[in-house]
Amino acid sequence: MQAILYIGHGSRVQAGNEELYHFVEKAKAAHPNVAIQECCFLELAEPTIQEGVEVCVKKGATNIAVVPVLLLTAMHAKVDIPEAIAEMKKQYPAVSFSYGRPIGIDTTVIDIVKERLQEAGLPLRDGRPNYEDREPISILLVGRGSSDPDATSDLMKIARLVWEYTPVADVDVCFIAATRPNVDEGLVRVNRLPNQKVYVVPYLLFTGVLMKGLQKQLDEWSKQSNKEYILCDYLGFDDQLITVLARRVQEVLDESVLVNCDTCLYRSGFFEQQGTKI
Repeated sequence: MQAILYIGHGSRVQAGNEELYHFVEKAKAAHPNVAIQECCFLELAEPTIQEGVEVCVKKGATNIAVVPVLLLTAMHAKVDIPEAIAEMKKQYPAVSFSYGRPIGIDTTVIDIVKERLQEAGLPLRDGRPNYEDREPISILLVGRGSSDPDATSDLMKIARLVWEYTPVADVDVCFIAATRPNVDEGLVRVNRLPNQKVYVVPYLLFTGVLMKGLQKQLDEWSKQSNKEYILCDYLGFDDQLITVLARRVQEVLDESVLVNCDTCLYRSGFFEQQGTKI
């Protein structure tokens, strides 16, 4: 019997975990023929991956499609979750596991970023703006951060796509943890530019202490600079992402998952060694 196991990151703030639950409940409707659909967390919250797998097996699952509900393909998606699933495979050798990919680079995500900017007051136009029509405005995308250069470069590509479809002069990126530039360094970079208005977009799925920390940093920078710093809402589990997640699930069910490993730090044949389909 087929099952789908959705794995979120997990948060110390329960409101963030509840957001994932509500999002997954909506996503389940895209696959009404799969009776077993469960949700669990990689860390910081329960149920754990082990508990999620156990629930699926107790309900009769013989095939489990594992789908990471993460924005980018970083170490959590490439190493941590596969390692956890490899352990589960040892415990349940009769169960077949297949593994999907995170949301990744997708036009829907670019649309959501644009919406967050528009909600914060940035006027947008249809299509790609001419260079001459660009306003002296900066956008700073704030990612969670990863030690995996493949993941950080994905956010760079997303930044370029945001620039292509928003009428601003500059789009830059920074990260909360694990890599550079950090948030303060990102703010230093945009502060050097002549643009007087800076829109800061948290490239995050769920709420929590990170948003509060960002607002505090922007308040401090506003005191030191004559620029206007505007904190946009985080991406969140937007309903538009349901269609993206549904595609990621279908890829696993169809055994047609596309994986970009050309610049991956962890490219080592790990999945093949563990007998997990990708």
